[in-house]
Order: sequence, then C-alpha cells, then structure tokens
Amino acid sequence: MMRRVAAHELLIDGQMLRQAVVEIAEGRVVNYYTFDRELPMTEWLGGTIEVRRSEEGVLEAYHQGRRLL
Repeated sequence: MMRRVAAHELLIDGQMLRQAVVEIAEGRVVNYYTFDRELPMTEWLGGTIEVRRSEEGVLEAYHQGRRLL
C-alpha cells in the first residue's frame, strides 16, 4: 500500500522543493515531485517534509520530527 503526502516544502539533499508530494511504500520514499494542482488520495500535511537517507541508504520521510510510514 502506498501513502501519498504533500507539504508546502520538501527538503532533500540540501535542496528545497516548493509544493511537493512524497510517495511512501513500506516506510520508504519511492518517489517525490512538485505539483501544481490537487492530486486525488493525497494527504496534506503542510509545513515541511524532510527526506533523509538512513544508514542502510534508504530514503525516509520526516514531518515535525516524526518518521512518516
């Protein structure tokens, strides 16, 4: 099952994307991109989502200090 979340900003590898979506499957970020219109089945979180690489090299998403699953 995939979860799609959106926020005003997405921080990844020192770059900031505005109005961005992150797609998460099994706790891993599988895709991310900017958008210009509402997408169905997308959870709006607002604020900033940060994508970090785990020690194993897996991309993980965080919002307000909590990992998104």
